[in-house]
Amino acid sequence: MKITQIDSQPDLFFMEDLLPRSLLNKIANEDLWEYDWEDQRMQVGWQRRRLLPSRESPLVEVDNYYNNILDTIESIVNVKFEHKHCWSSFWMDYEGFTCGVHEDGAEREYTPLMAMQIYLTESDLDLGTVFYHDGAGQSVRYAFPYRCNTGYLMINHPGQWHGMLTKIPAYHIRLSSYTYFGKFNHK
Repeated sequence: MKITQIDSQPDLFFMEDLLPRSLLNKIANEDLWEYDWEDQRMQVGWQRRRLLPSRESPLVEVDNYYNNILDTIESIVNVKFEHKHCWSSFWMDYEGFTCGVHEDGAEREYTPLMAMQIYLTESDLDLGTVFYHDGAGQSVRYAFPYRCNTGYLMINHPGQWHGMLTKIPAYHIRLSSYTYFGKFNHK
């Protein structure tokens, strides 16, 4: 596992190699179109499914791994979690999906204080999330590549602008875990 702060602001981190290859291989063999699913709250009508994994699904194992590395995340990100527990939504984005530049929580009641998105499938397309210095998306802060077992961790706050502007073409998907960490204090 590797966690790298992307610039001088300690609120955005590049995450690499969090999950074991054996688990990623199991996920790669899943027929994701067969999963039960629902719309993600505040994202109804998007080309996104929030997958609802059964107990037998390898996706259920993902949160177990993330919960086992919370101490390491605390240490590197320099925070202390109030509760040692995180939980994930599993997003399958498909043909036509894009996500404009936005701040998480700007339009809703609940704002996750810290969140992590990890990509769980391979693609040769540029489907990663891009963070910006501005809400118009004119000044790129960092473009996260879409590579399996990588992604980002962000400490959410006003001005944490990000989006995925590349439209997913036919016959491609973008599978990711979006993990919520709950309340924390800076060390």
